[in-house]
Amino acid sequence: MNLKEHIKANTKLALPVVITQLGQVSVNFIDIIIIAGLGERAVASASLATSVFIIFLVFLLGFSFSMSPLISSSVAKNNNTRISKIFTHGMTMNVGLALFIIIMLELGSPLLYKAHQDPSVIPDAIQFLNISAYSLLPLMIFQSYRQFSEGISMTILVTIATITSNVINIILNYGLVYGYWGFPEMGVKGSATATLISRIFIMFLLIFVLHVNKKSSAYLKLVKWKNYNIAYYRKLISIGLPSSLQSLFEITSFAAASFIAGMHSFLDTSAHSVTSNLASMTFQICNGFAVAATVRVAGFYGKRNVSDMRKAGMASIYVVTGFMALCGIFFILFKNQLPLIYFSKDKIEVISIASKLVIITAFFQIFDGIQVVCIGSLRGMRDVVVPTIISFISYVVIALPIGYYLCIHQKMGAVGTWIGLCLGLGFVSIMLLWRFNLITKSKFLNK
Repeated sequence: MNLKEHIKANTKLALPVVITQLGQVSVNFIDIIIIAGLGERAVASASLATSVFIIFLVFLLGFSFSMSPLISSSVAKNNNTRISKIFTHGMTMNVGLALFIIIMLELGSPLLYKAHQDPSVIPDAIQFLNISAYSLLPLMIFQSYRQFSEGISMTILVTIATITSNVINIILNYGLVYGYWGFPEMGVKGSATATLISRIFIMFLLIFVLHVNKKSSAYLKLVKWKNYNIAYYRKLISIGLPSSLQSLFEITSFAAASFIAGMHSFLDTSAHSVTSNLASMTFQICNGFAVAATVRVAGFYGKRNVSDMRKAGMASIYVVTGFMALCGIFFILFKNQLPLIYFSKDKIEVISIASKLVIITAFFQIFDGIQVVCIGSLRGMRDVVVPTIISFISYVVIALPIGYYLCIHQKMGAVGTWIGLCLGLGFVSIMLLWRFNLITKSKFLNK
């Protein structure tokens, strides 16, 4: 296959994933808009809770990401028994971890009072966090089925389930936050409650559609919930733990940036929240191509086809680089208009901060797109340890210290934290691209 054919194949696989990812992020996008109607403090409360919740969520999702490349390579080898084993072991691992995290969040949420944030935002933040915690169980069951679906190159069913769930979530958000249509008026915690209900719904919906679909049900009929083998857990963890840490370092840096910005003022936290929300929309498109890269690279890896493996990864890198460059231009041109999606024109101070953050986002999202696709490609080759070390250096050693110094000591607020994030993303994208080139051009994979 030539590069053009790989771009076409990646795009075909990525589009349903992109729609799914955008659907999920669009809910967060709309959630923030809905909550913003309650005021800047409500946004700050939701942002603070989300900053904590997302750390644990990403940790769990990272473990689940080990399922799709292992399933994909098993599909390439026509090993149906191994597919069912990976699914059952992956599911039990994900559910066990979710239950553990739920207990941790319930017990640890009062620690937010010691986070050096505006005391007025803490009560709503704790309620939001506690309700969100319970959504992890249905979410991880859904995620296990999703990874199975993506591993067998069936992404459209996940997309349909996600879109349906999103519509329900949006309706419930409006109803529960403001008390519309006979729902109780719950304020900020109404948004978290809507998310919990919608995640329970999407879990049952995806289970149903995958069990009735002819292709996916053929694999699921082979599933037996017994005879567990520690070797499968070791394999899943050997890929899942480094993948989890890679994502965790990045998300933790953004969550920490929210805390650092909050130490400057709650307005900085609000500006950080809405700008992160904007950036996540474009990032999820890149994430879709990263999933495509993981699945296709893993398939060629299973066949030991180094040439097509490299082309499959590079195809996604070229696509996301061009896309993010165009998005960057759009962000710069409309830097003053984009914050108005969330805030009314009289919120001059927070809009001014957010406009500056949008400019920085225009540059760092190019790096963000490259790094997520490189991580996906490397995961497909089961190269996860070195990328994890690179991610640690980028976010923990570079991004956060620089961001803290500029925000607090140079009194730049959220602008300083985002400059630090931009520098960290620049470093990680360059190093991961170097790593991908090094491995795919070497004779290592031919051995």
